[in-house]
Amino acid sequence: MKKILILLLVLFSCFALFADDVDEYNSAKRDFDYIERSDKVTRRSYVIVADKFYKIYASAPKADLGDDSLHYAAQTYYRSYMRYANRDDLLKALRYWRILSSNYDTVLASKAFLQSAKIYEDQKDYPSAQFMLRKLIARFPRSEDAAEARSKLDGIDAQFASKTPTDRIQRPSLQPKPPIKAETVAYQPKEEDTADKAQSANRQTSFGDINSNVKATDGKAAVKRIRYFTTPDYTRVVMDLTGKVEFDKHWLKADPSIQKPPRLFIDLNNVVISPDIPQDIEIKDGLLRSLRWAYNRPGVARVVLDSDNVQDFTVFAMPDPDRLVIDVSNAVGSPKPPVHQADSRPSTPAKNEVASSSPVPAIKGTGSAATLASVFGLKIRSIVIDPGHGGKDPGASYYGVKEKDVVLDIGKELYAQLKEAYPNIDVYMTRNTDVFIPLEERTAFANRKKADLFVSIHINAAPNKSARGVETYVLNVTNDKRALAVAALENQTTQKSMSDLQGILKDLMMNSKLEESLQLASYVQKNLHANLYTESRYNLGVKQAPFYVLVGAMMPSILVEAGFVSNQDEADNLTKESYRKEIAKGVFQGITSYIKQFNGN
Repeated sequence: MKKILILLLVLFSCFALFADDVDEYNSAKRDFDYIERSDKVTRRSYVIVADKFYKIYASAPKADLGDDSLHYAAQTYYRSYMRYANRDDLLKALRYWRILSSNYDTVLASKAFLQSAKIYEDQKDYPSAQFMLRKLIARFPRSEDAAEARSKLDGIDAQFASKTPTDRIQRPSLQPKPPIKAETVAYQPKEEDTADKAQSANRQTSFGDINSNVKATDGKAAVKRIRYFTTPDYTRVVMDLTGKVEFDKHWLKADPSIQKPPRLFIDLNNVVISPDIPQDIEIKDGLLRSLRWAYNRPGVARVVLDSDNVQDFTVFAMPDPDRLVIDVSNAVGSPKPPVHQADSRPSTPAKNEVASSSPVPAIKGTGSAATLASVFGLKIRSIVIDPGHGGKDPGASYYGVKEKDVVLDIGKELYAQLKEAYPNIDVYMTRNTDVFIPLEERTAFANRKKADLFVSIHINAAPNKSARGVETYVLNVTNDKRALAVAALENQTTQKSMSDLQGILKDLMMNSKLEESLQLASYVQKNLHANLYTESRYNLGVKQAPFYVLVGAMMPSILVEAGFVSNQDEADNLTKESYRKEIAKGVFQGITSYIKQFNGN
């Protein structure tokens, strides 16, 4: 009887929570209808209503109202943009519709592809519009929206066909300048431009000792060291552990009554924390005020991060060795473009609700080659090249060829080609020498440098010695066993532990740059294959898998597997300087295509 009562109480609580969400949703819908009819509201009213919808979605993304709430959050921001022409609103609408399209399999997800494509098309970013339309057709091939997408694709193609060559969007050239000779390389990375030479400049701070002997009994894990990497708008905190830990994370709003700032706290279950780590660590980097820890209850340590300006955060675990990573930033999902003063005057509401009812007001760009990113001032200005492995980690090694040496040479050549072609773009390398850089420090370095692209370079290996070809990866969950095997190899972990990362990624991918990463990957894959092979069977394609080195990247990021060192012929090729230059050239050409799409000619 007691169990039945408990079950009934749980069911009643769940129903009550759902009922609360329904009430909030209906209230937000009424507010939306009101501000659309009223000529006495300001942009602020739209922001408030959009935030109401987003909070309903964020509280339970998988609930029945998850996709509806996210759709209306996007729709509200879009309607605000149509009335007040504040480009922040358009970016928010686009971001929410893309989250919706990437994470749901519903009618609204299908329509979100159309809405995103329309925004891109209205801004004359035709490649991005085509990309979204093709994704819709692939995801929902039998839907009415797919038929509309096919029609729109035909229209875009016809529009290009009807124009003279000088009117068309300029396609990226696949013939860059010849690669620089190794003995006359004019561009060598400065020490401060590499993660292995710039620790002081990057303000890495640590407390505790990774080699300390912390007493942990009864199967508990120990926190041996806490370190953080910080800039004014991004901070990564890493806790080095002796084993896997379970944790719960919570965000608390400011409480003026007890003079408490907004704060993130993480409860670590069944752990001890090294006494060498201070219980109150002052950070004061513009984002975090401090880090505090204490034992909240027996067996549970609570770590508190007091916020000054945190707007977004992620928490995830990484194995081999075990550590817990906390990323905080002052931007939600993507860097903010320059903000123009919003028009707070009342205006006449638009007549229709749906985004497809009228075109997005055009923003001045650079002619027909303008993209949504370029008209919003989000051009490619910074690139980080990441040669994989290094130091004590040789990577895949066969026939006397070590992956770490090959990819470092390719990375240096790619750096030289980019610097020669784009002197106004900042280019950085995570390492410029044979040194070991932990995976979590590589993306942290890219985030601190505010990179617009992150390219990690690797060489593949397989038990089947006849395997050869190139493939390019982006970060995502997958059921592809071979993709998981490749990720496990690069992550230096087991496929079993990959399932934990897959679960984490389901949350992290909500703020990822998946669509942009796929575009970059497709350009690099196409050019890399064309440079190295004449047979299509060696084009292994663009794939998605959970790579630790890409986790937490705040920019479009890819991982390139430029051949198989386990194949005797390819291993021999990789020892040749000319072949390594061709690999760098293929990656360079792919990046060039992507840059031209965003920066124009």
